[in-house]
Amino acid sequence: MKIFITGATGVLGKFVIPLLLSSAHQVYALSRSEKNMAAIRQLGAEPITADLFNSDALTGVLASTQATAIMHLATKIPPTAQMGKVASWQENDHIRRDGARTLVAAALATGVQTFIYPSFYAVYPDRGEQWIDARATPTQSHVIQQATIDAEAEVARFTQANRRGIVLRMGNLYGPEVPSTLEQFQMAQRGLAVLPGSGDAYLPYIWLEDAARALVVALDDTPAGVYDIVDDEPLTRDEFADALAQSVGKRRLLRIPNAIMKLMTGAAANMINRSQRISNRHFKELTTWKPAVPNARQGWTLIAAAKNTHERTASHV
Repeated sequence: MKIFITGATGVLGKFVIPLLLSSAHQVYALSRSEKNMAAIRQLGAEPITADLFNSDALTGVLASTQATAIMHLATKIPPTAQMGKVASWQENDHIRRDGARTLVAAALATGVQTFIYPSFYAVYPDRGEQWIDARATPTQSHVIQQATIDAEAEVARFTQANRRGIVLRMGNLYGPEVPSTLEQFQMAQRGLAVLPGSGDAYLPYIWLEDAARALVVALDDTPAGVYDIVDDEPLTRDEFADALAQSVGKRRLLRIPNAIMKLMTGAAANMINRSQRISNRHFKELTTWKPAVPNARQGWTLIAAAKNTHERTASHV
């Protein structure tokens, strides 16, 4: 299959491209700079220069490559310290919402049959201890994640044209390669846990490689629709903090008080405080996918081991 991908050099793209190539797919990746082109070639994909927000240009690219599938992975997530500011999300919103719109327009004008978009779990409301599933739980708009809801609507428009549009609502991506994971780990080494919300509120996560595999598996005859890509066992914030503490060899971590967290997270506070106990059951029932890392307890143990290995290797250089 010939696949056109955006966000090739992002945390997801770097894992997705090798998986696609190992499955004998041909990968074309959108590039916006010479540096980006070199990185894309190093991953094994063919870089394509085009304007993400110009549907005519994208139509030409899709026609010339004869791509039959698109993965819109591009994002521009602001630094952790800026996440509470609505203005910090403007570029990310532009990429998600408007990028999806122009890509869908170009896809509908060509022979693209499959469009896959990784959305985000934060579109769900607070459901306490109740299980959440894309088939039964409505989304809840919030200024910071409205763009991804809009992008999902574009994927639905693609499906309505008798094509196959797939939305994968991802938990928080984590793993040794994810910058925010390393920030959390370093804070934990200092005895602190940055976990807004109630201790009994559920927090959905997904191991980075498991998320990448879900995207690749979705190509293989997965029906059009919206699916949840999260750990098998979601943890509460208290359970998550305990797992993180254990990974750094501490009995417990000091959680930053919610009053301070609200000041730190600003406009995002209401969204990230929610309890979201999300189930991945539907996607697992329809595909061969299942998480290799089923919960954050195992995940943080793996992260600690990777961190220790890296430090030992660095000390011998």
